[in-house]
Amino acid sequence: MQQQLNEVAKALLEAKRIAIISHKNPDGDTLGSQLALGGALKELGKDVVLYNKDKVASKFNFIAGADQVVQYHDGMELPETVVFVDCAEPQLAGFTVEDDVLMGKTIINIDHHASNKHYGKWNYVISTAGANCQNIYHVIGAVGGTITKEIATALYTGLSTDTGNFMFDNVSSETLRIAADLKDIGANTDAVRLKLYESSSKKKIEMLKYILNNLHISADGQYAWSSISHQMIEELQPESTDIDGLINTIKDIEGVEIAILFRGVETNRTKASLRSKVWADVNQIAGMFGGGGHVRASGVSINGDVEYAAALMEPAVLDIIRQHSAE
Repeated sequence: MQQQLNEVAKALLEAKRIAIISHKNPDGDTLGSQLALGGALKELGKDVVLYNKDKVASKFNFIAGADQVVQYHDGMELPETVVFVDCAEPQLAGFTVEDDVLMGKTIINIDHHASNKHYGKWNYVISTAGANCQNIYHVIGAVGGTITKEIATALYTGLSTDTGNFMFDNVSSETLRIAADLKDIGANTDAVRLKLYESSSKKKIEMLKYILNNLHISADGQYAWSSISHQMIEELQPESTDIDGLINTIKDIEGVEIAILFRGVETNRTKASLRSKVWADVNQIAGMFGGGGHVRASGVSINGDVEYAAALMEPAVLDIIRQHSAE
């Protein structure tokens, strides 16, 4: 791990111009990783550009630099060094390693997903980290960067959002020590609380009503799933943060071990978000269908509408529950 960290730090320090790319539909961890690393490298005199193929949700405007993330469009040039943050594979950011725009580039991969493909020339992938911002914290230290109050807020945002506000079992003592250090530095934890946990848009409430009306529970209450149709998404036009966290409402039902929310992202394509509580490995389930992520939180895209995706995945989920019940 230390060798990986040293290699990534050396590559960053040697680079003159750097692009940092976060995954599509940016959440708090990928955005926090991008803004924190970008801010630290700029302080070191590096020429840094921040890209995402989607727009940053307005809920994250409290993080310094959120307005500097450029929406990437095909045909735009990239510098000689490209850093992907919080991306198990470049496809999650809308790229492939075979893309012409990435040919000849030095690719650095900083991530915390167990399903990471180690696609970079240099890879710092620590899957035991509670959030990728935990890894970025160490990268900033390795390059000799300074964590300002603004950078601390970005890092704290990632730690908080990817650990369920420090409630998930991916939280380690190191995660909490880093969070304490960020608080001591001056992270604006009040802004994180107010903007991300105590403020829900009307669109989010409408979608919550919709998924509860479409709730399905089976396997003696151990499996719960719901769906949001592509038509509903088109009608409401929600931001990505309006969808974040809805899956936890399903997971939090008493007795439920595996929860899945199916969301129609196109007419014939569905994104499934998987969560578990105690024993189920949803990374394994997502992997059966070409997805991945973490043991307790994973995702997968499926060609087909939400009804097709739900029917496709249900036998695998029920089989895993049966196997566990038989042990």
